[in-house]
Amino acid sequence: RGSRTIPGTVDGFQKLSDGRGNLVKPVVFLTNGSYRSEAAKAEELSEKLKVKISGNQIVLVNTPLRTFKSWHDKNVFFAGQGSSLAAVAQDLGFEKPVVLSDVVRDVPMFDVIDHNKRLALKSGVLPDVLPPYLPIEGIVIANTPVNWDAHVQFLLDLLLTNGTLRKSSKVQLPLIVCNPDLVWASEYHLPRVACGAFAHMLAALFKEMSGRELQITWCGKPTEVTYNYALDTLRTEAARLGVGLDRVYGIGDNVDVDVVGANSSNITSVLVCSGLYQNEGIDLQERVTVRSKRDSVTAPITAAYAARNIGRFIDYIMRGEA
Repeated sequence: RGSRTIPGTVDGFQKLSDGRGNLVKPVVFLTNGSYRSEAAKAEELSEKLKVKISGNQIVLVNTPLRTFKSWHDKNVFFAGQGSSLAAVAQDLGFEKPVVLSDVVRDVPMFDVIDHNKRLALKSGVLPDVLPPYLPIEGIVIANTPVNWDAHVQFLLDLLLTNGTLRKSSKVQLPLIVCNPDLVWASEYHLPRVACGAFAHMLAALFKEMSGRELQITWCGKPTEVTYNYALDTLRTEAARLGVGLDRVYGIGDNVDVDVVGANSSNITSVLVCSGLYQNEGIDLQERVTVRSKRDSVTAPITAAYAARNIGRFIDYIMRGEA
C-alpha cells in the first residue's frame, strides 16, 4: 500500500530465488504506475523485495507505448505530472512531446480559472504566430495530472478544435489514456482517485460540451495491449532463464484491473486480499467471486484463486499444489 510492502511479499519472493537474490522463475512486474523509468522502478523493487530485478522485467502503464510507432514522429501533448514527463515520453520513442509547462509559457492566457491571473495577463488573444508544436496531433494522458483545472481546460481546447486551438471541429483528436484505475491504495485508509477518474471527468465534460462520446484508447491493466506486451516480456525472461511457461499466474489486489485483465488474457488470476481488496476471512481459496467497485459493472468477477497475501500463494505454487 503506497510505499509500504504488503506483508508476506518479501518472504514469497525469497522462495522464487536461489538464496543469493537471483530469481529462478520468470517474473514480470506489471504496474499501472508510471512516475519513473523501468530501471528506476526495478531498483526500487530490488531493494524492497531483496531480489535482483532488471528494468527488462518491468512493464509500467506507459511501457507499451513503445509499440505505438505511428505516433512517435507527431506533435503529441502529454498530460500528467512529474518534472521528467517530457523526458519519459522521449525515452518511450516520442520525438516531439509537448507538456503543460510549454503551453503555459507560450499561450499563458488559456489558463484563467484564477481570476487574479486573468487580470494580470489582460489579453485573451491567441498569438498570430503559434508555437511550432501546434497543431497538436494526438494526446496521451500518461498518469494522473496535478493542476486538474489547467489540464482539463487545455485538453478540452484540444479535443474541441482537433488540436488547432482555433475553430471548433467535429473531428476528435486521437486520445490515449494510460491507466483506467478509478482508485488506488495509498498509505491513507480510504481509496484515492486515480487517472481513470480524471479521464471519466474529462469524458463527461466533453460530452456535455460537444454532444459526442469521448473516444479513448486505453493503455495499462486490464487492457489487451498491456497484457500482450507483458506476456511477450515474460516469454523473453523465461527464455533467458532457460525454462518453459507451463502456466502463468497474474497476481494482484485490484479486482477490476488485476483479476479482469488476467481472466481476459487466459492467465490464471490470483486475488491478493491484503491490498486494495481486503478480506481477512480468506487464507487461500479457489474460485472466489467478488463484485466490482464500479457501479457500471454489474456482472460478478471470479478469480481462479484468492490468497491472504502474495507470499501465501507463492508458497502454495512452489509446493506444487496449484
